[in-house]
Amino acid sequence: MNHKVTINEIGGRGDGLAEVDGKTIYIPYTVPGDVIDAKIQGSKGKLRHIHQKSTERAEPICKHFGKCGGCLLQHINADYYKNWKEGLIRTALAHQGSKDADIAPIKVSPMGSRRRTTFQAIGRGNGNIVFGYAEKGSHNLIDVFECPILAPELVALIGPIKKLISGILDKKEKMSVSLTLAENGIDMMLKGKGDPSLNLRMDLAEFAEKHDLARISWFDTKLKKGQYELLAERKKPYVTFEGNKVYFPSGSFLQATQQGQDALINAMLDGIGDASKVVDLFSGCGTFSIAAANSSNVHAVENNEEMLTALKLSANQMTGIKKVTTELRDLFKRPLLPHELNEFDAAIIDPPRAGAKHQMEEIIKSDIQKLVMISCNPITFSRDVQSLIDAGFEMGAVTPVDQFLYAPHLEIVSVFTR
Repeated sequence: MNHKVTINEIGGRGDGLAEVDGKTIYIPYTVPGDVIDAKIQGSKGKLRHIHQKSTERAEPICKHFGKCGGCLLQHINADYYKNWKEGLIRTALAHQGSKDADIAPIKVSPMGSRRRTTFQAIGRGNGNIVFGYAEKGSHNLIDVFECPILAPELVALIGPIKKLISGILDKKEKMSVSLTLAENGIDMMLKGKGDPSLNLRMDLAEFAEKHDLARISWFDTKLKKGQYELLAERKKPYVTFEGNKVYFPSGSFLQATQQGQDALINAMLDGIGDASKVVDLFSGCGTFSIAAANSSNVHAVENNEEMLTALKLSANQMTGIKKVTTELRDLFKRPLLPHELNEFDAAIIDPPRAGAKHQMEEIIKSDIQKLVMISCNPITFSRDVQSLIDAGFEMGAVTPVDQFLYAPHLEIVSVFTR
């Protein structure tokens, strides 16, 4: 049954919120001030018709918007969007008790700057496939031909990849294709069931040559403990952190845009200042370690052996940087303890979405005077922040960094001093 409702605000996940019979209803692709008809089921609504458009509405920039679940917020004007994104962190902090936090202006990555993505593909029979992204809240795939957020080099490969894999997927067979734009070419990773045939291996090697790819790897999803198998490497893909090259392995985590990465690095460098010994917790392949090593001795701790090895090898080849040491360690199970942390003047921590509750407890017990915290989750960030503030740390300005355009994700960086 359709209900006529007015949208009041946009929630933390990007849906418009309306009140119906005292209940909050979540309706995607709506804007505060919209008067609409919505089909309501439980707490979810589906936009059926707009009676009156909000003044905050904007024209979406992609023809897939509304079907493809990658973007939820292209229909909102730029000022409202920025305020909403900054509001995500402001609200999360206020819920934990930090009502007067200093929120710096958001740093938004430009269009066409996203340098990594994963496409999904499914066979439809007779050599046809659907290749693209899932619909919002569904496993249903939407065939995509464009994406204004992605780097143009990645968009240019959509057509050729479709052509390449359309003949190899049987009906209902699935595959994912991850692309990362390195500074010397594209790194392409395919995930599928079983071992690629000799023909497919030859086709992929030819594809790498024709499209000047840096590397192609394969991941067999049938194996319990799978790993990437190198099928073609024409050049070792690398990225640079503060002018230092890091060659990264297949499947590495990199910040989604160069601009986002640089904004986080600059905030981190300001934060550690002249610290001579720095520990980098959840270091990955060295986004912050390598940048910090221009002026500080750095100890990088990470649980992914391949990424840590890449960091180590890259650091060993660099000239003009300080000493970089590495440690393979699961910081969820074995956080660094106070006596280990006390060797350092400053710490950098960039945990996964779940945050790093146990490691924070040990930092609080240590003598560390300065902590740079990077987070991709305003809720766990705010929780960890409150425990730091309660322990006597002072929070500097919180800088939101938006490298996931039109999605409810947000990177945050802030500096804490005891």
